[in-house]
Amino acid sequence: MTRNPNPDPGTDPYVHAEPDGDTEHLLVGLASGRVLRFSCTVPLDGVLRLRASDPPPDRRPAPGRLPDPVLRDLPHRPARLSPVPGGTAITGPGVEAFWETGRPGGPEGGEGAPQGLRLGSFGRFSEPEGDTVPFHAGRRSAAPGRPAGWVETIHLAPDVAVYGGGESYQGPDLRGRHRRLRNVEENRAAGRDSAYLNVPFLWSDAGWGLFGHGGGPVTADLGATHGEAARVEILGDDLDLFLLTGDAPDLLRRYLALTGRPGSVPDWAFGVWMSRSSYFTAGEVIATVDELDAAGCPVDVVHVDEWLDENVLDTASWSAGPARDRFPRDWARPLIDRGVRVSLWINPYVRRGTPLADELTARGLLVRGADGRPIATSDNPETLLVDFLDPVAREWWCERLARSLREERNAAVMADFGEEIPAGAVFADGSTGVERRNTYGLFYLEAVHEAGRRARGADFLPLSRSGTAGSQRLPAHWAGDTPSTWSGMVSTLRALLSMALSGFSVVTHDAGGYWTPASHRRAEELRASMTPDAVAADVEPELYGRWAQWAAFSPLTRFHGMGRREPTAYPEPFRGAALEACRLRSRLRPYLVAAARRDLPLMRPMPLALPGDRAARDAGLQYLLGPDVLVAPILEPGGRRLLYVPEGRWEPLVNGPPLEGPGWREVRCGPDAFPAHVRAGRGPAVLGG
Repeated sequence: MTRNPNPDPGTDPYVHAEPDGDTEHLLVGLASGRVLRFSCTVPLDGVLRLRASDPPPDRRPAPGRLPDPVLRDLPHRPARLSPVPGGTAITGPGVEAFWETGRPGGPEGGEGAPQGLRLGSFGRFSEPEGDTVPFHAGRRSAAPGRPAGWVETIHLAPDVAVYGGGESYQGPDLRGRHRRLRNVEENRAAGRDSAYLNVPFLWSDAGWGLFGHGGGPVTADLGATHGEAARVEILGDDLDLFLLTGDAPDLLRRYLALTGRPGSVPDWAFGVWMSRSSYFTAGEVIATVDELDAAGCPVDVVHVDEWLDENVLDTASWSAGPARDRFPRDWARPLIDRGVRVSLWINPYVRRGTPLADELTARGLLVRGADGRPIATSDNPETLLVDFLDPVAREWWCERLARSLREERNAAVMADFGEEIPAGAVFADGSTGVERRNTYGLFYLEAVHEAGRRARGADFLPLSRSGTAGSQRLPAHWAGDTPSTWSGMVSTLRALLSMALSGFSVVTHDAGGYWTPASHRRAEELRASMTPDAVAADVEPELYGRWAQWAAFSPLTRFHGMGRREPTAYPEPFRGAALEACRLRSRLRPYLVAAARRDLPLMRPMPLALPGDRAARDAGLQYLLGPDVLVAPILEPGGRRLLYVPEGRWEPLVNGPPLEGPGWREVRCGPDAFPAHVRAGRGPAVLGG
């Protein structure tokens, strides 16, 4: 019999480790005989940080390279490294880790034994069991078309779940799946396992978390190839790895302490946002708000896509100024005087061949390729990217947006796009498109927030689609352009639950879904003339009513889509159900403002709301909104829903019977009922008295 050869070609496994004679550094040998030096620190209680820096001679950091915006300022607290039988103990506040010695190897001596690392419930496979699994932890060498990287392996204990990773339309439990954590433009799709917003933070209800600090793609095999083994590959020459311990709330709190807690949101943002893609004139916007007011529907924010002197659906860029024939100066004043705030669409690209693109090219403010010329996004050869890593470009863009906010008087923007960063991009600081694939959206959003601060202080909120670790500091985020179908609504719910379990608190979605094939074709036709009052309702009425009810119990309530999304566009009884949901949302606003100040996300999936409750863990399509409201959206026609009820008595907020827990209960809801329940005794606090 021969030992199972390493089936992961290109990976140089760790096989030997010993302290480097101080309290912080560990010398780690590879199977090839190469030795790396790891820094071991404990920046926070219960968090071990492992850093290795080994760039090749021709890849030193460029002078003036900007720091990555992902991490908060962290204390440097060296761990204590102590030789013990079989390896090295790594200790610090809340950390007791053990890196075993392993068996040296090399080209002449074979691979060597897989090297174990343990921290609480986190553990690598080590000999003899490590010889039987297909993954070894170590450094992965560069290959044609693939930069160098680092591999971490994890023993998945029986019957534990894995969460995190950012947005996932296939849901938050990742065990048994492959994930490629790489931001992509979904192009109106949903249900597949790719996403606009990806986060290199994975955690398990077994009590461990892994966060790979960086801006490039991360690939994860979470029990897909081997049922009990996970493999996480982090691209880049340098490794900056955080291992976390704790139960679900502690893991999220510790991760957020590393990357930043969600920022504050203006109180008005928790009201009702009304939109469609798009209102074409100022008169159409005002008439729509009048229509909703007459029906008793509150509107706190109204959003406009097509406010620019260009077809943004076609150009997918912000290259022109306002269309003053359709939106004259001070057009928003009648809305603002009524207490309705305005939101406008923006994005970080400019259209090739426009006067603005030519100006920015001449000034060197666009992202370039290796040839020094502006490089296009991966998915559209006509869109060029502003280089937010260039201080001059960032300042120009901030002032441009701040000036627009002052002129248009809008309090919100929909900060669209930011995902398709080409691998061949070279930024002002020398970093590459691979390194910035996921963090470009974070640099972009930081510039948006800075512009808002300059123009409006705290009275400003952007909605963003792209992002990564650290983006939760800059709320809010929406789930992207999902279809107006029942399966589209389910995919959207899964995406939001996944984002919440990745540290995002203020998340939302397009109530009613974004598109149908017919309404998308119609939208393209209407933009040729920007004809007002020509958009029709396009969502099946029962689906619209159920989506509107769910929206009322989401962190933000936002109606948007290619067709009409106003409740007044739909027939009874779904019109009345949607109107009542919007009125109820207004009563919930004080509760949500208070809940948003807490240290856990507003949307709390059951593994976070009830850690350790196995029955609750299986309730994968419901959540608590804040600490006291149980929400289980209706996801199929007919109004039936099976939900898990936590311990105690829960009173209905939208008709229906009271429920007693713990246990599974089935409810059947007519169009005017919805499975949203409040803890007994908490109703007055939740509904504002």
